[in-house]
Amino acid sequence: MGLLKSIIILLTLLSAAGRPAADNLGTGLAAINQQKIKVEIASTFSQHYQGLSGRASLCADCGLLFNFTDSEQKSFVMRNMNFPLDIIFINQGVVQNIAENLEPEGNDPQHVYRSAGEADQVLEVNGGYCEKYNIRAGDKVYLSND
Repeated sequence: MGLLKSIIILLTLLSAAGRPAADNLGTGLAAINQQKIKVEIASTFSQHYQGLSGRASLCADCGLLFNFTDSEQKSFVMRNMNFPLDIIFINQGVVQNIAENLEPEGNDPQHVYRSAGEADQVLEVNGGYCEKYNIRAGDKVYLSND
């Protein structure tokens, strides 16, 4: 293979590695207090790390659902975010706690937001969503595929 072709392939791979993995995310539907939220589902470490960082916006009834293989305390930051979020910590289908109206931070975030206890899922929605729809700790979360 020629040197130029090798360089092009390498640059393509490096470029793909730096892009958000949105096209690889699963999709589904979440419902809390009868509010339906179209969710993208992040299941891998790289998808968890990327989260919504770098995205320009999120539609009004959309969210990103993080699925974890374990149930333990989870920590999140607002690294490279462009808009405020509510972070909903969930364990076994029940809202445990919510970090609301979190402001975006740059590449070196100073604030860490944690679940109050164990969490096996985390749902990120636009800032103010939980207050608008009266979502609170103890609410049930229902999930389904598209």
